[in-house]
Amino acid sequence: MIGKVRIFIVFILFVGTWYVLQTTSEVTAVPVKQSLSSFPHIVGNYYLSNSFQSSAEVLKLLGVDDYIQYNYVDKEKDRVNFYAGYYGAVGVSGSYHSPKNCLPGGGWGIENVKRVVLNVGVDGKKQSTVSQMLIRNGKDHQVVLYWYQNRGRIIASEYMEKVYLVVDAIVKGRRDGTFVRIMAVDTDGDLEATEKRVYQFAEDVMPMLENYLPGAQL
Repeated sequence: MIGKVRIFIVFILFVGTWYVLQTTSEVTAVPVKQSLSSFPHIVGNYYLSNSFQSSAEVLKLLGVDDYIQYNYVDKEKDRVNFYAGYYGAVGVSGSYHSPKNCLPGGGWGIENVKRVVLNVGVDGKKQSTVSQMLIRNGKDHQVVLYWYQNRGRIIASEYMEKVYLVVDAIVKGRRDGTFVRIMAVDTDGDLEATEKRVYQFAEDVMPMLENYLPGAQL
C-alpha cells in the first residue's frame, strides 16, 4: 500500500511539473509600451553624459528585447550608470543574468548585500524593496542597486522573481520582465553619501519606467 501511495505521489508531481513547464513556456511575448531608447536624458539633477552599446554577441547571449545603458552626471560631476534590460518572455527568448554572478571579476568582489526600502513604488504603491550590493576592488567601492520591475511589481529577490514568473505565466499567460541596475563609484570615501545619491536616482527612475514597461494590466 505504501509503495502504491509513493508511486501515485511521484506520478502527480510528474504531471504537475509537466503542466507547469508546458504552460509557462507557451506564452505570448509582450512588447514594451515604447522603446527604452527614448528614455529621458534628464533624471532629477542628472543629465545624460554618454550611452553604452553592447556588441551583437553579448545581445545574442542575453536575449534581451530592448535595453539601455546610460551614464548620467550631475553638476558636481558625480556619475551614475543606469541599465534596464527588457524581456518580452523571460526564459523563452532570453533570461536574466544575476549581478551576483556578472559583476564580480576584473578585481571586483562583493563585500556585502542587503535590502533597501525606497520611498516610491509602481502601480500605485508608495514603497518598494530593492537589493543593494557593495562591490570592492582594493580601496575602490561601487554601490550597486538592482531590482526586477515585472508585471506591476518591484521584486528584490532572484528567487521570488522566479516564483512570480511561474505564477504569472500560469495565471496571466505572461513572462515579460525587466532587470534594472544602478551603479555609482564612491569617489570620495563617503559611502553613505554615495548610497543616498543612488537611492534618490532610483526613486526618480522607477516611476519614469512605468511609461515604458508593461504593468499589472496590459
